[in-house]
Amino acid sequence: MSVLPPLPIVELIIDDTLVLRHSTKAPGATIHFDHSHKHNRPRYVLAQNWVGLALTLRSRSGKALSFPIRLRLVPRTGNTHKLKIAGALLRAFIPHIPVPVRLLTDAWFMRRRLLLPLLRQRGQFIGQVRHDTALYRQPPPKPAKAQRGRPRKYGDKLTPEAIATLPTEILTLFVYGKWQKVRLQSIVAQARFLNGHPVRAVWSAIHDAKHHRWSPTRLYLASETDLTAPEIVTLYGNRWQIESLFHNLKRWWGINNLWQQRRAVLERWMQIRCIAWSMVQLLAETVTEDFPMTAIAPWRIATPVTAGLMAQWLHLHFLRVPFWRGYDPKSGKFQCPNPDFWADTDDPPRKKAA
Repeated sequence: MSVLPPLPIVELIIDDTLVLRHSTKAPGATIHFDHSHKHNRPRYVLAQNWVGLALTLRSRSGKALSFPIRLRLVPRTGNTHKLKIAGALLRAFIPHIPVPVRLLTDAWFMRRRLLLPLLRQRGQFIGQVRHDTALYRQPPPKPAKAQRGRPRKYGDKLTPEAIATLPTEILTLFVYGKWQKVRLQSIVAQARFLNGHPVRAVWSAIHDAKHHRWSPTRLYLASETDLTAPEIVTLYGNRWQIESLFHNLKRWWGINNLWQQRRAVLERWMQIRCIAWSMVQLLAETVTEDFPMTAIAPWRIATPVTAGLMAQWLHLHFLRVPFWRGYDPKSGKFQCPNPDFWADTDDPPRKKAA
């Protein structure tokens, strides 16, 4: 599509989200720990856990876009299924992409079980890990004279004292929607949980201008060792788009109002919602010049057209339209009828019409 620029590399995001439920009979509903730490919510909630795979990019206008590819429901049996679902989503999607893939993920999904198969598929990753993750320097070169025993696989371990001696640079980067002062340290190391695969390790801290202090240091790992530390931090900031994607799907696209009683029907309904959200985002990029901002939201004139405004415009056009007229109960197919379909909207319910 012309609104999307050519992609030299596809950035994918994997994350999970909770949808609160009131009934234990809902598919996949069980007790989960709520990581959002909201003041009006208990620490453990009854909810459905969804694992989502999304694509993130920037349009030709420079606006960040995120498209949900697939959301799958985690069974009640435990969190170990989250890794199985994440791996299945990647295996199903990556073979259909003709360009390289880069995965952005948080600390929970930075596991050997998920990343090593991704590397074997020639994919890359950038993710946050625990600050005590075992990292080692590159092993020393092989001696000219042959020695007994196997050559060393790892070099010296990167201890907190060794990390403190690394060169430090302070830059101003555009991360998480604004310009911020960032303190960076980086080195090419070997990750033990990845069987010694070389990674670029970046220790990052953001300066809090309001309280005049640095945030806790976070550790990021990137499989592309040729990337610089500022590039890794900036690219990882794109992962936050999936959080706004989950928010929009829950609040404005009806995911909080799940009522389906079967798992298969529920996942089909979820996929329809994801496709609808993606189509509305693309439509918002194509009709920017013709969008009637004065009629929909006059207080937002001279601002970008968002998917929410586009959905509101479509809602005004398709409100009270009797779509059941296009459904043929005999053949089970839907076909858009003649123009009279849009004229009369005071039809009886579907059962009476049938």
